[in-house]
Amino acid sequence: MIKTVEDVSIVINADLLVLTNKKNKCQFHYNSKSKRFFFQDSNDNIIQNYGATISINFKVYNLTFLRQTINMTNGSMIAYLIDKDIQELAERTFYEERQIRIYDFAGSEMLNTDRYGDY
Repeated sequence: MIKTVEDVSIVINADLLVLTNKKNKCQFHYNSKSKRFFFQDSNDNIIQNYGATISINFKVYNLTFLRQTINMTNGSMIAYLIDKDIQELAERTFYEERQIRIYDFAGSEMLNTDRYGDY
């Protein structure tokens, strides 16, 4: 299912939830099968709950342990954090001020279904 509510694009299928805020370009991905979270804030910081090998401008970085960060040349970073930290960051920064919330990141549930219907 693909739907847009209050400038937030919602993509939901059997294993994946993707939310994209068109107002500030934040993105949140959750794969229920692999239990992987990925969050990109409006400053292009990327936070994920899994290790990865990342190649940037032909340089390879290994994100291998919790709380590890890779600082990017544009001032942003990539970080490996636990699920709860990612959910709290998303809860605080995904929405713009006064923007209606359609997803509770901390509680992992859709909101306002009475107003917007099922997602």
